[in-house]
Amino acid sequence: MKILKISGSLMLISMLLLSCNDIPSYPSDENVAGGGSIKCTVGDESVVIEPLSEEIPSDFIRGFDSSADSEGAVTYKNSAGNDCSLYKTLSDFGVNWVRLRVWNNPYSDKNPSVPGKSNKDLVVSQAKTAKSAGLKVLLDFHYSDYWADPGKQLIPEAWLDASTSDELAIYVSAYTKEVLTAMKEAGCSPNMIQIGNEISSGLLKHKALDENESATNADDAVRGDFLSENYFKYLAAGIAAAREVCPSAKIMLHFTDVKRNSPLNYLASFSALDYDLVGLSWYSEWASHGSITELGELISGIKESFNKDVLIAETNVHHTTETGILSSQYKTNLSDAEGNLYEGILSDADGNVIASIQNQANIIRSVIDVVNKNGALGVFEWGGEYLGAWNSMFASAGQPLPSLAVYSVQ
Repeated sequence: MKILKISGSLMLISMLLLSCNDIPSYPSDENVAGGGSIKCTVGDESVVIEPLSEEIPSDFIRGFDSSADSEGAVTYKNSAGNDCSLYKTLSDFGVNWVRLRVWNNPYSDKNPSVPGKSNKDLVVSQAKTAKSAGLKVLLDFHYSDYWADPGKQLIPEAWLDASTSDELAIYVSAYTKEVLTAMKEAGCSPNMIQIGNEISSGLLKHKALDENESATNADDAVRGDFLSENYFKYLAAGIAAAREVCPSAKIMLHFTDVKRNSPLNYLASFSALDYDLVGLSWYSEWASHGSITELGELISGIKESFNKDVLIAETNVHHTTETGILSSQYKTNLSDAEGNLYEGILSDADGNVIASIQNQANIIRSVIDVVNKNGALGVFEWGGEYLGAWNSMFASAGQPLPSLAVYSVQ
């Protein structure tokens, strides 16, 4: 028999349970009352999560970037060890949104090792399952056959015949409508739509990767360099298509490296675009993302200067390393100007941030706390569904780690 403990109350959950639907939601009423701490034990691992410093809105986004490689290919479990939909388990632990990526054609010759992953058909299946678990959906258009990020914004192979930016913008519009129409017809329209992924260096600007995985620029006529005319044309085409098919969905633009290239320096250039909110990537391990204090200041600055809502579209934390401590950048990014770690984060005698399941929960709690205090809409955990990975919130056997309970923090 597995034992699950939450907030001092003991709940025995039998391994003989027939359905994951029997697992209670998190936190229990006892946890919520008075904003008390959450204690969660799954198997032999336990965490205690302290309440937030300020009241959190009931609609705060407690999100998970749960783009499992293919529906049903990986077996997930609930806290009792029974097979269960990933999305149902997430919902049970307090998650209320999922972020799903979509790639144009993962069968591309560029990436023969990833056939079928995150294509239109898969994302429709994922969204239907997520919606059936009561989760809202953020759809992330990469506009690429594989990962798009600041280092590579690869034009899909099927679009490389475009010789003008107008032709490429037509592709953007048609593809956006195609995916969203498929979701709408399947009854799983997204609640929020992200036009491009980490577009801080451009959008649709590369045509290939060389043998060293370096991106090769497309021709000047079509290349969407950051803040160029083409760049804004492609964003406008995607936004207009999304508004047409899903008029009630919020539209997000997503940026990263926010210390090195702060959105406060360039968002004025986006004033002609019809978007609703700014998404940020913020990872504790990257110097280009800045400190957690600077993150709070950036959120406030965007809201005050541009009257846009803000969302942390990606963050995550490693829970284990070979040395038992996280990289030195964690210590820098999670400290204030005086070098003091954010409240509740565990460190060793030298001030190094400890790698542990407990600290994984503590650090995500700190991000939620800062985001909430500065008025952002919420937080999405990236990569937490990769079984057994250092930044995962699931063990290799598919069972959730107790740190996942941080998404029930009050």
